[in-house]
Amino acid sequence: MRYVICMLFFVLSSFSFSQINRCSTDEYREALKTKGLRSNFSQIPKKTKKISHGNYSIPVVVHILYNNNDHNISDARILSQIDVLNNDYNALNSDLNSVPPEFEDVIGDVGFSFCLAQIDPNGNACSGVNRVFTNVESFQGFTDNMKQTSQGGVDAWDTDEYLNIWVCDLAGNTLGFATMPGDVEESPELDGIVIDYEYFGVDMSSSSPYNLGRTGTHEVGHYFGLEHTFLAGCSSWDNCDDTPAISSPTYGCPSFPQVSCQSNNMTMNFMDYTNDACMYMFTSCQTNVMVDVLLGYRSGLLNNNGSCSTSIRENEKLNPHIFPNPLSDLLYVNSFNTDVYIMDLYGRIVFFKHIIANEPLDLSLLSDGTYFLYLDTDVYKIIKH
Repeated sequence: MRYVICMLFFVLSSFSFSQINRCSTDEYREALKTKGLRSNFSQIPKKTKKISHGNYSIPVVVHILYNNNDHNISDARILSQIDVLNNDYNALNSDLNSVPPEFEDVIGDVGFSFCLAQIDPNGNACSGVNRVFTNVESFQGFTDNMKQTSQGGVDAWDTDEYLNIWVCDLAGNTLGFATMPGDVEESPELDGIVIDYEYFGVDMSSSSPYNLGRTGTHEVGHYFGLEHTFLAGCSSWDNCDDTPAISSPTYGCPSFPQVSCQSNNMTMNFMDYTNDACMYMFTSCQTNVMVDVLLGYRSGLLNNNGSCSTSIRENEKLNPHIFPNPLSDLLYVNSFNTDVYIMDLYGRIVFFKHIIANEPLDLSLLSDGTYFLYLDTDVYKIIKH
């Protein structure tokens, strides 16, 4: 009987894993090849010296394709994804201290700052969030229909100058996929990243193990030239010799060490398939790869870094109604007879008050960190320290 129960558990576990495709970039590349679009891009160095690069601003446009309210995710979710990217790509993520001592010497600090574009391709002011209603209930990933207005999606902004991210309902079991450098040279309008709306940003109300924005971190890694660490199994070819060879993708949240290919696996690497809570590092080589791709193949992004805003309402001229920002305890809101909501990065309401006229808000009980204040129809990023 115990044997039957164990076998049933194994089958159910395997079935569960088969329902989720953590990343479909490899399969997408094969689909591009059959269409004659994929090129043979290869300019990736093999470096392992620990470095910290300068700070590079990456302008991002997030296209939200929605057929219903669930698809039309909140500004807070979008901003939380930007914050996750900025933490992960600057070695500021709080879980970095969980890296095993064996791998501490190869931790990479990429030095990329991702920011919502504040100027659109026509030179108009914008929020960097492009919300578009679609009659399409869900998109088949490898058709690229979400990237084409004529197919119910939305056309890309200039892919040389913006990192385009399409957020939509992806049919099937795919969390996301990306174009790697050179993959769509003949069709540049397809260049960018696609992520299912359920896995974009931080959603603490979700029971999914992929609710902390690390699908975004993973797919951006592909966009800047990184392969999966398990790409070729024990032959150890992911173009980085400071990522130990690993025989196959890692799922779940394994304890350390896990061993394959006669070495300890770097299961916590962002380019493996572990749960969001259990991936938390890039290596020095991976850092060099991404910086080289940015400075070379994707250098157009740097020509447009004046179109950057780290939040939807960041410019002080746009938010004269709240001060000081950053704050310590009291925040003054210059408004009348209105509701004020404050949410944390996970979209949870942590403060509410109806104010009558120019009242200070006592935020002394809030922990230090970044929050979003909702006032009338505006959203403001506030920092408490």
